[in-house]
Amino acid sequence: MLLTSILCVPFLVGLACLFVRPRPLLEWLNIAGFAAVLALGVKLCQTVVGRKGTALTEWGEFLRADALSAWMVLLIAAVSLATSIYAVQYFRRDLANGVVSERRFREFYVLTPFFATGMLLVVLANSLGVMWIAVEGVAMSSVLLVALYNQRTSLEAAWKYVILGGLGLVLALFGTIFTYAAAVGKTGGETLPSFNWSRLLAMAPQLDHHLMALAFIFVLIGYGAKAGLAPMHTWLPDAHSEAPSPTSAMLSGVSLKIALYALLRFHILATACLGSGFSRHLLLGFGLFSMLLAGPFILVQRNLKRMLAYSSLEHIGLICAAIGLNAPLTVFGAMLHMGYHALAKPVLFFAAGNVHQHFHTLAFQRLGGGLARTMPVTALCLGLAAVAVSGLPPFGLFVSELTVIAGGFTSRHAWVAIVMLTALIFVFCGLLDKISRLLLGPAGATRPRETLSAGNMAAMSLPLGALLLLTFWLPGSLRQLMEQAACIIRGVPCF
Repeated sequence: MLLTSILCVPFLVGLACLFVRPRPLLEWLNIAGFAAVLALGVKLCQTVVGRKGTALTEWGEFLRADALSAWMVLLIAAVSLATSIYAVQYFRRDLANGVVSERRFREFYVLTPFFATGMLLVVLANSLGVMWIAVEGVAMSSVLLVALYNQRTSLEAAWKYVILGGLGLVLALFGTIFTYAAAVGKTGGETLPSFNWSRLLAMAPQLDHHLMALAFIFVLIGYGAKAGLAPMHTWLPDAHSEAPSPTSAMLSGVSLKIALYALLRFHILATACLGSGFSRHLLLGFGLFSMLLAGPFILVQRNLKRMLAYSSLEHIGLICAAIGLNAPLTVFGAMLHMGYHALAKPVLFFAAGNVHQHFHTLAFQRLGGGLARTMPVTALCLGLAAVAVSGLPPFGLFVSELTVIAGGFTSRHAWVAIVMLTALIFVFCGLLDKISRLLLGPAGATRPRETLSAGNMAAMSLPLGALLLLTFWLPGSLRQLMEQAACIIRGVPCF
């Protein structure tokens, strides 16, 4: 009952937090719960790799985990654990400063485990209908977390998220219904077809081609909006900038990738059904457009967290473009990039949260420079994470981006690789220009120096340490897991 345990642990933690009164117990419940999920996620990865391409199922195939699912479970658990550690000091400061009330504090600790449970259900549910419901649950809990501060700007961001995200989910629902309709009458009998993804994949060549193509278009726009693909991304900078920094870290680190995961499940079905590059070309086009759009917006940003949100747009675009190329090297690079980005991006939002609590602003003009003098630990982590997401060595995102670009050249798509490289250079220039101005230069004489707890430093340093470690030493089982996930996306057998 490994899959059931992975879902039950955070769900039960969320329920327990409804009744627990002492604040320290709420904090430790979240940390212990996500630590347990991470341990179970590691065990799931080992189990799936050992099965050599055979998925693990439970409850009559209601729950199903293949290599792609297991990889996503690992990312969700790792980011959630780091977030729960960082949130302790973050919300203690907010409580002390009167920024949040006791009720809002408890809401965070109740909603966050439910948020994680929804994401885990998305990647473990075999039914496309249940997967859609789980995405809806993720959206509902994350909207409440975005609006946690109950300020005009946070409520506006939450409403924008509700409207655009709700429209996206409606379109995704139509795509899900069209997918089921494409299977009606194709089972060879009078019984209705199964809604399970694995069953639909097995009969994919028999599905109605026209309905399947229409379904993917709806799903691409619907789940693409949730994933933050341009031009459906307009909710993303508002939600990321107004949410509490722990929530921003989860939104950027894994929530966007959960919607992308749902989109990939339909991409695999569409490719197996149509036998053409229809879905791949759409993913490639939207991915490149997202990458090209991110750079100019980063160059003109005046708010630290909004800039980080547009950086997420570029990385999601890179993953989609890499999958659209469908070369073995590019798809493996996309899986690698998912993992490295999930480790690096939360550190940026953690550091931004420290900056906001210290200066009570995230506007570059008001922050000025000299952060390295007044907040040396935060500045160091912010600088290293910015170097990492910019794709510079020695961090793993340099390896994953180089893998994708090399795959583009070797698969005879040189023009795509050149466009991707151009977009990456734009983002590199914009991101490092903003961050270097923030970190360097003279500091104000009246600015106090930071004081950080051990938990705060651990939450920022551990993901960076893991990122460096996995850059130079990638365990064989983890590499096999990503290779198997890449084979699933490409629709080829896993050996």
